[in-house]
Amino acid sequence: MKNRIGNGLTRRTVLGSGFGIAAGLVSWPVRAVGQVKVKIGAIMPSSGVLAFPGQACVRGIDLGAKFARQKYGDEIEVIHADTQSRPENGRIAAENLIRQGCTVLIGAWDSGATISALQACEAAKVPMVVHIASATQVTSQGFTQVFRYYPTSLMIIRQSLIDLKALLTTLNGPPASAVVLHLNNVMGQSSATSIAQAWKEVDLPIKLTEFIPYDEKAKDLSVEVAKAKATGADMLFPITRVNDAIMITRECVKQGWSPKMIYSANSNGVIDKAYYDALGKYADGAMASALYYNPKAPDAHKILEMFAADYPNEWLDANAACAFEAVQIVRDAVNRAGSSESGAIHGTLKLTEMQPVLMSSGTIKFDSSGQNVNSAVALLQAQKGKPRVVSPRAIAEADLEYPVVPFSSR
Repeated sequence: MKNRIGNGLTRRTVLGSGFGIAAGLVSWPVRAVGQVKVKIGAIMPSSGVLAFPGQACVRGIDLGAKFARQKYGDEIEVIHADTQSRPENGRIAAENLIRQGCTVLIGAWDSGATISALQACEAAKVPMVVHIASATQVTSQGFTQVFRYYPTSLMIIRQSLIDLKALLTTLNGPPASAVVLHLNNVMGQSSATSIAQAWKEVDLPIKLTEFIPYDEKAKDLSVEVAKAKATGADMLFPITRVNDAIMITRECVKQGWSPKMIYSANSNGVIDKAYYDALGKYADGAMASALYYNPKAPDAHKILEMFAADYPNEWLDANAACAFEAVQIVRDAVNRAGSSESGAIHGTLKLTEMQPVLMSSGTIKFDSSGQNVNSAVALLQAQKGKPRVVSPRAIAEADLEYPVVPFSSR
């Protein structure tokens, strides 16, 4: 592995023949069929306030490239760019990667940085596969180079509320009212708008009491949690990044507020290792509806083994898994194109129709706006210090535990 600093934004990982292969770990036959060597640029928030998920995505990208090299014999070079958790750096990172010869990009986790990066992609006619970024604007502004694997916030939240409505019929004493505590950034505002719209569409039998926004750079959320508690709601619906998800839970513990249900969608927290490391026993019980990997996928066991070998102190979480899948989307398009030229890759991305390698979803296929039309969500619950899939039943690892055990009883 070669690290290189370029305007503070890049780190290079080269996956060539034999680099970083754990001996005896996998047994796939390498099929050398004259694959084209491609240079992929990956844009993530690897430092700053979004570093936890950003670094997880870097791990997923590197694992995805390694997997493609070992299973398919692909020649993939990855150059990483760090936005430093600043949305405006998305364009700077994209321009830098394109100058270095990257002919297809993946990124950028944060919706603001993604939109910024897409402006550079549009100018240079370089396609970008968006592994994570949910703001509607990513695919509604007429970008021609965008191919978003991740669903929009409305798609995620609508499906999450449909699943929640079905879940309520199975519960003894379901929550009667809910309060939404949400970020006021692009993602948070888009999600809050989507909740208001989808709540009515789905006709959820829970009273929506209030929307309480907070700044993404806030260091103290005691006032916001106190406001949420004062509504009397017995369900908390947070829209968070991992750092603020931790702060909110700590404030609930401190203020003695134990909602019967903590249910989020399109959020970080429950899906992140950092959440459990920080909260310990207080993490358990919260739920999240999110894109997640299929633990029963044909190659899942070997992929998890590869990840554990390379990152023994980390988890393969939803961030890493989406990034992994994005690499598989790119490699599929490159090999169908038979070229590493941006225009050729763009053409085959438009015709993509592939089964996910790791993720739990339908056939990956992009509509005319560049949106994947067959994404799906899974319901996860924090149980015994890890996120466990509780729905859909076909891939479930555990049964739902309800209501949330009061924090004071732990």
